[in-house]
Amino acid sequence: MALRSQHVHDGGVVERRLRPVYDWLDNGYNKKALQEAEKVLKKSPSLQAARALKALALYRLGRAQEAEAVLDALVEEKPSDDTTLQAMTMSFRESQQLHKVCTIYENAVKIDTTNEELHSHLFMSYVRVGDFRSQQRAAMAIYKFAPKNPYYFWAVMSIVLQAKETEDTTKRNILLTLAQRMIDNFISENRMEAEQEARLYIMILELQEKWEDIIKFIESPLYGQLIPGSISQACIPYLKKLGRWKKVNILCKELLYDNLDRWDYYMPYFDSVFHLMKENSNEENIDDTAEKCHEFICQLVESMSSGRTLRGPYLARLELWKRLSVEGDPTALLGSALALCVQYLRVFASKPCAVPDLKVYLAMIPQEEREANCRDFLTCLGFDENSEPETMDDIQRHISCLTAWRLTAPRPGATDALQLAATLRRHYLRSLEKNMIKYSTTEFCSADSYAILAAHHYFYAATEQKSSKPILEALCLLELVLLYSPANYHVKLLLVQLYHLLGNALAADSIYRRLELKHIQLVSLGWLHTARADAACVPTRALQLLADLRAFHTHHAKDSIEHMTYAYKFGTFEKVVELRAWAARLEACALCAVSARRRDLLALLAAPAPPAPPAPLHAAHTDNRDLNIIVNWEPPELQDPDLRSRTFDQDMAYLRLTDALLSSVTLCTELAENKPIEEKMQHYEQLRTCVDTFSEAMEKCTEKYCVYEKITISGPFPSRIIGFVSSPVPYRELYSITLRMIGELSMNNTDKVHELCDQVVAIILISSKLIVQEIRYGAEDNGWSMRDRLESLSNYLQSIGVLTYLLGVCYEMITPTNTKKSKKKANRSVDQMQTIKLIDNINVTLQQAIASLEELMDLWPDYDFSVDLEEELTRMNINPTAPSPVENKLKLGLDKIIEDIQNILKRKTAYLKGLILNTNT
Repeated sequence: MALRSQHVHDGGVVERRLRPVYDWLDNGYNKKALQEAEKVLKKSPSLQAARALKALALYRLGRAQEAEAVLDALVEEKPSDDTTLQAMTMSFRESQQLHKVCTIYENAVKIDTTNEELHSHLFMSYVRVGDFRSQQRAAMAIYKFAPKNPYYFWAVMSIVLQAKETEDTTKRNILLTLAQRMIDNFISENRMEAEQEARLYIMILELQEKWEDIIKFIESPLYGQLIPGSISQACIPYLKKLGRWKKVNILCKELLYDNLDRWDYYMPYFDSVFHLMKENSNEENIDDTAEKCHEFICQLVESMSSGRTLRGPYLARLELWKRLSVEGDPTALLGSALALCVQYLRVFASKPCAVPDLKVYLAMIPQEEREANCRDFLTCLGFDENSEPETMDDIQRHISCLTAWRLTAPRPGATDALQLAATLRRHYLRSLEKNMIKYSTTEFCSADSYAILAAHHYFYAATEQKSSKPILEALCLLELVLLYSPANYHVKLLLVQLYHLLGNALAADSIYRRLELKHIQLVSLGWLHTARADAACVPTRALQLLADLRAFHTHHAKDSIEHMTYAYKFGTFEKVVELRAWAARLEACALCAVSARRRDLLALLAAPAPPAPPAPLHAAHTDNRDLNIIVNWEPPELQDPDLRSRTFDQDMAYLRLTDALLSSVTLCTELAENKPIEEKMQHYEQLRTCVDTFSEAMEKCTEKYCVYEKITISGPFPSRIIGFVSSPVPYRELYSITLRMIGELSMNNTDKVHELCDQVVAIILISSKLIVQEIRYGAEDNGWSMRDRLESLSNYLQSIGVLTYLLGVCYEMITPTNTKKSKKKANRSVDQMQTIKLIDNINVTLQQAIASLEELMDLWPDYDFSVDLEEELTRMNINPTAPSPVENKLKLGLDKIIEDIQNILKRKTAYLKGLILNTNT
């Protein structure tokens, strides 16, 4: 962002003086910018632009109070030059004081009443704060002395937004009628000039559900002048609203004759056919029966020129079969669904999209028929699972047949899955051996799909056998694929998922970084890695990932506001509505809310610093996860249609638990302040409410989420709430009793405190024994159980972080201010001495629990690594450009996890030892 380009200076002298300040600010050298601004002010102390830039530099240096003092003085002076106002705007935007931007431009336009640019900036300042009424007034004020269409339509759009925001139906109708009338006047005077003005008019009519008026406008000459293109296409959605299915049918047929592959024309065509079938119109030129519809589709197929085969007409037959099958059997008219699907595959198997196209239609084939004839898909082009294609086109056809076969066949048992995975791996290696796979930094190779499908079957075998060995084989194969196809994100996504399946978040992180996710992908794909990192016992990296997500969530609000100002500047009014809806959706994002609370709780483990109170929960959180990013080859009967809603419900339950817990911790911090008991009473009552909420939620969740979720290769891992509430460690009592003890301690309820202290000690001792039992090492596969063990450990480490911090709060309460720097005994009562002894006892018990955990970490098992891939590579004389990194990644990742945890536990022990007051404890 170049500041200088945003400003216009009245004098060349001022420009020369301020140029170094702009340069330093643009390049991020804020200290230098401040020094240059002060140099200018020594020569010209009253130069407002220099003072505004000085304030901006101060803000960026973290000296907010000094910056605000300079800005407040400038606001009082009511500057009107653009240079000063823009610099002040930057400062107010960065400090999130957007209302002050409105103030400075309101003052400026009073001084220079006909300055178009200042009035425009005033309008945009109202856009940033969402003051639609003021937007309307500002836009009309500009239009009065500068009668240009954009300003007039800014006012109209502001009225529309007022209508969309109000819940009063009468007011809404009045505002929309006003907006329509304003544009009607422009139409009657023939003053509309731009496409977006016409689209805004249609938007207003849509909000009033005036479908007839919309069609009349679209069919008018004005619409054709402003929006070139197909009028028929534009009319279809509104004809559907009016139920004019005959007209829809005719228009869609006309459009389809010229555009055989436009799926967005086929869908309204089918809608019209099935509505007309109920009306029994029997008109010649109308397709109102299934037979006429089928005949029309056949005409489209026949009309295709030779050598130019399009998917649309073939898919249309499948869509017709699917819709007819809802109320009857269309076999007599169309033939069997199986035959249609096989025919489609036979024609389009050379295209990577062939099987994804078919996927939605395979479910309409009865399961028994589908499974009995599944090999028809495999053999329809003369292939079988052992075929060895010699060209890249044949490889793609072979892969299409294989994947369609797997989508229709019953899921194989472990032995069959391993056998097929080995065959598929051999196909990939053969392609590599014959140099059919060429290294490319940008393109996928068709043969990569052999390895991806093999990885799925290794996963099937692993879940049935509960063994990590098939996963290790899959990881080695996928890492090999990534050597030759570094751009293949399907491989990267699978690698992240499979590394997490083995509980190694740092190995997964090495691949996650290569995905280079940015912006909204941090949210839509946050479930894949960010949401798993803290559960995988990598607190340092988890804090970074959660901080990145929080930073995006925080800054997106600022960015979306600026995007809205650009939408007004360029007249794209539809984008204004979209941006507002998207900003609201992201603001209520569930993943961002739970991640913020996870980060604050995780930070207590890293360092016992006071957390900030959590932001209030939204009334309705949104689920922005993309759960279709990893390709799934499960047959239709094994798909889980409730996966999204069920996992979202679990995440929301965990969000409410962490919110209550974090709120309780922050209230304990408030209670530790040196205030009279009367002033603490409100926080004490709030703490009791939060603890009760947490305790009740834990009880309900324990009943509701006691069943462990099945692991899928393409979906999120089981929510943390399942392991948290089903753990034998009594987290409900551990947290609740400790928090209640601190509440009573703040109120000086000595007897209650002593009773609760004894309970806390007992629960810590029990928890220490139970966590060892929960993650104990048996004869089972260490790699397969690693993820569950680390998640259990993560839940326990979270409790250590919280308890350590809360103990620090206790010592704040029981240590007089004048003795905090000295451990010499002050004049204390017998009850106070007993309280100190009991708190110290909790401290020592917690240290013992940490020591027990440290012993456990010293004996933590490693992965059992043995794979067959390297032997096969040697046998086929294939020398990859680099050795398989899987074993090294797993070993180094696990070593780093253990080392980090041991360091954290040592720091916690040292911190706790430094808190003890009673040297005899």
